[in-house]
Amino acid sequence: MPALVIALLLQHAAVCAQDTGDSHLYAILLNGGRNRLTNHERYWNDCAFLYRTLRQTYHVPKRHIFVIMSDGDNPYADMLRADGKAFMSTPADLDGDGQYDIGYPATRLALSTVLTDLSKQLTTADHLFIFVMDHGGTTDHNEDSFLWLWNNEQLPDYVLGALLSRFDIGSMNILMGQCYAGGFKGELMHEGRILTTACDGDELSWICPDRPYDEFVYHWTCAVNGADESGSPVDADTNDDGEVSMAEAFAYASSHDRVDETPQYASWPDALGEQWTFARANSGTMGIREIHQDEQAAESIWTLSGTHRHDAPGHAVYILRQGGKTKKIIK
Repeated sequence: MPALVIALLLQHAAVCAQDTGDSHLYAILLNGGRNRLTNHERYWNDCAFLYRTLRQTYHVPKRHIFVIMSDGDNPYADMLRADGKAFMSTPADLDGDGQYDIGYPATRLALSTVLTDLSKQLTTADHLFIFVMDHGGTTDHNEDSFLWLWNNEQLPDYVLGALLSRFDIGSMNILMGQCYAGGFKGELMHEGRILTTACDGDELSWICPDRPYDEFVYHWTCAVNGADESGSPVDADTNDDGEVSMAEAFAYASSHDRVDETPQYASWPDALGEQWTFARANSGTMGIREIHQDEQAAESIWTLSGTHRHDAPGHAVYILRQGGKTKKIIK
């Protein structure tokens, strides 16, 4: 048997072994797109990069990743190409293995179905990661935000909050890259959760100035992947423990963010975001129940937000908030 054929068979066997392992990490990747005029190719790029990170870097089984995107697997040309000159059908294969990865259209019904089913299936031994890359809107430029789903359907923050309230699991980790994403914090931030957003509730989020990705979530994915989209190494592991926590991913992404947005980060309790990594969540070794829940009071949940390159060019500026007190740190 030719060596190349043997190598491919061994690779396939390794992937199958990973998929049948004892994984405790589940993921939902949501891109509403709104309509084909606003469903930009960079949203697909963001989702595909993160999907490959989950599959290839952390070996999360395909059956644990739920991709909810634009019109689903419909062959209709629903996506605006990065050059803005033509439309194409959203590629259903996100990691290049020849299999369809998009399982659902981005509608309220489909999202509700996935979340309801998962809330019944997952236990306190499991962990859920939710990634949202979409258009966002706001009714007050503060705390009332919504997502644009496919075909101009809206998903208010309180509806998503109600769907997520059904879960009783080990932890929930939410990353949101859309405009006005910070306005979701009032509805989504609860005990046992981490919430990271590309911008505050009164801000727009922006595209990368030099590549077809969205700025904050691109750098965030580079951080947890350990490499950029071309494979060049990225080191966000500031404490050198061999893993990138959600606190470290936020610090890296916010310090590399080059556009006019203010990334936000919240963890309840504080130690959750400092301990949470994809490797630990996937293996079920998070130990969330052992974190003392009195580490911080409810009024200090929203503890760290990043502004950057304002006071010191080339440095990251962090604003720490606890209760009514604020503290600025420049690194």
